Amino acid sequence: MRLLVGLALVFVVAIVLATTVFRPAPAADRLAGVSVAVAGYTIVPEPSDRNELHLSVKLTSAKDLEECVGFTLDEPFAGRRLATASGSCPRPRAGSSTVELLYQLTDDDLAFPSHTLVWGIPGGRCGPVLEVFGVCVVDQAGTATLELPSKSVLPSIGPIGSLFPLFSFPPQ
Repeated sequence: MRLLVGLALVFVVAIVLATTVFRPAPAADRLAGVSVAVAGYTIVPEPSDRNELHLSVKLTSAKDLEECVGFTLDEPFAGRRLATASGSCPRPRAGSSTVELLYQLTDDDLAFPSHTLVWGIPGGRCGPVLEVFGVCVVDQAGTATLELPSKSVLPSIGPIGSLFPLFSFPPQ
């Protein structure tokens, strides 16, 4: 019984230390001098009902950093990580570089075209448990606005065209 109480106590102390004392610095401090801007995008239709977003971002840094930068598409939905086209983690280098990101868009993404690209440290200060549940995908260091083309959710009336003007008179 004492062994179980001792193990439980060690477990609780380890969790407390991991979330307070050994917690890394915030992403804004670790990525100081780094900025991200949306450079452009293309939307590639796929055979399924989804579309693939190919997003180019410009990663600018004042100096070389060994921190990995992660990206999510945050608004209006939370916790959706974007993958890099290369499959590797982008690291800020002095100057500017272009990072290609990929994401599977849904019809809702196009129905609500205003999005926010959130960038920072993947997982960040939350730890692996919260990251598994999608609560803390990226420890935010900054944001960039992303406006996608809107897709109307209302049906269109095909060949009828405009109803106005109702009457047409030839010129006199």
